[in-house]
Order: sequence, then structure tokens, then C-alpha cells
Amino acid sequence: PALLTGLTVLVVSCPCALGLATPMAVAAGIRDALADGIVITDKDVLETAPEIETVAFDKTGTLTTGQMTVREVVGDDAVLSYAAAVEQFASHPVAEAIVEAGESRDESVTDFENYPGQGVGATVGDHDVLVGGHDLLSDHGWSIPAALEEQYRSAPTDTVPSYVGWNGQVRGVVVGGDEFRPEWESVVDELAETHRVVVITGDDPDAARRLEDHPSIDEVFAGVPPEAKAAVVERLSTTQTVAMVGDGSNDAPALAAADVGIAMERGTRLAVDAADVVVTTDSLTPIPSVFETTRGTRRRVRENLGWAFLYNGIA
Repeated sequence: PALLTGLTVLVVSCPCALGLATPMAVAAGIRDALADGIVITDKDVLETAPEIETVAFDKTGTLTTGQMTVREVVGDDAVLSYAAAVEQFASHPVAEAIVEAGESRDESVTDFENYPGQGVGATVGDHDVLVGGHDLLSDHGWSIPAALEEQYRSAPTDTVPSYVGWNGQVRGVVVGGDEFRPEWESVVDELAETHRVVVITGDDPDAARRLEDHPSIDEVFAGVPPEAKAAVVERLSTTQTVAMVGDGSNDAPALAAADVGIAMERGTRLAVDAADVVVTTDSLTPIPSVFETTRGTRRRVRENLGWAFLYNGIA
């Protein structure tokens, strides 16, 4: 009897139940995430993600498809060719679309300058050329004809219009744009039920108007140059916990600065490496599941620990 009693005490006091409570719940959570097209690369996400208060989205390539094209050119052929000559040295998707759509001029291009969040400029042959938003041209004191200003301001809200001018005079408008992902509004609406949703974009305020007017988006940070995205996330993080969703190399610092970084798998290697979570489908649909799955996993961990303590206490 004494031996049997001793073995019973050893068995029921074994910490196996406590030792298995957390890893089993975590394994189940990671399995559920994989089934939803989500790869969790940092196990700390299971504790951090349920506490997220704000979800910040990059716009181009994340909320949109990233396949930028030139939709309209207002002005003669020289407008597009001058724009292409300057934009060949820029890295924004709009620049790539302009270069692809237009043939660059044969003249030499010198003194290229990037104006973060506003546009670009250079000397093409004997002409000083600017390509960018309203603020860039007005800051330089260049004349903007009323007809072109009307064309610029009436561009669809899902496009990025750019003035093109040389030698102090705006000569035309190039309208570029890519398509919003078909699921973006439903995803944002779902997230807005439990989180604050913000968008960070390099587009000027006019181009970001559609996003600002959306009822599920709390704030839009427009005109943010790529190198400043991380600073915006860090500023948000001083008052709230933040998840950042992005896809490009210029999103990598912001993904790393966020409490939880979420990258699209088809994004750049830098973005994926900087992220804590990778969405393996070319869709935003799994993103709400990141928070649902991690909340469920944390709940199971706590329930398992509770049952384990109860079992040991009773036994």
C-alpha cells in the first residue's frame, strides 16, 4: 500500500500537464494559421498580435495590385517623353509606368533630384524639367494653367496625377494608377470592427482622397516618402500597439519598427525577412485571421494552464 500510494503521488504531481499546456496550444495555433495561408516566423506574435490596437497599411502594392500603368496623358507627345526622361532615375511605381509608356528623349539628363513625397526634377538637354504634384510646382513658382489644374484635380481618386513642365511652365498632366485589390474594402471593414485602421502612402493628399473618405479608415498619412514610413510607425507606437502591413523593400524598416510586421509573400525579400508574419496568398483576405488566430491561441494557452493547475490541485 505504501508503494502504491507513493507512485500515485509521483504520477499526479508530475508537471507534464503544465509542460504540455503551452506548446500544444501554440502548435495548434501555428497549424490553424498555416491552413489560412499565414506563416508565423516569430512565436512572440502569438502574445503580441492580440494586443494590437492599430493596423497600418502601405498603399501601393498592398491595398493595390502594384501593377501601375499610365491611364491618360494631357498634352502633346513631348509631355510624356520629358516625363520619361526624368522618371527613369526614380524608383516609384508611377515612374516605372511612365518610363514604360513613353520613349525617353535623346538629350542628356543631368542634375537629377528627388523631392520626397512631391516628385522629381532634372535638366534634360537645355531644359529644366519637373514632374510631380501641385506642391512641387507651386513651391518652385512655376505657372500652372487653369485648364491643366482642372485636369489634375479632376483625376479619378484611385489614380496618381503628375504635372509635367519645363522652364517654369507646366505643359501637361500624366495620370497613372493601379487597381485596388477587389477584397481591400471588405478586409478593412472587418479589421475596423476591432482595430484602428490607418494608411501610409507616398501619394499626395489629392490622390489619397478616396482613402481619407472611407468610413473604416481612421487616418491617412499622405505624402510620406519611403524612408519616412518607419518614422510614422514609430510615432504611432508611442501611444498604441501597431501592426504594419506592407510588401516592398521600402516597407522593410516600417515592418521591423512595428510591434507586428505582416508582409505579403510576393513582396520583396527584404520585406519578408523583416516581417513577423508572412501571408502566403496574393490576397489581403487572410490578414484578419492573423488576429483571430492569435487571440484564439492565447485563449487556449490560458485555458490549458487553468485546467492543468486544476487537475494537479485536485489530484
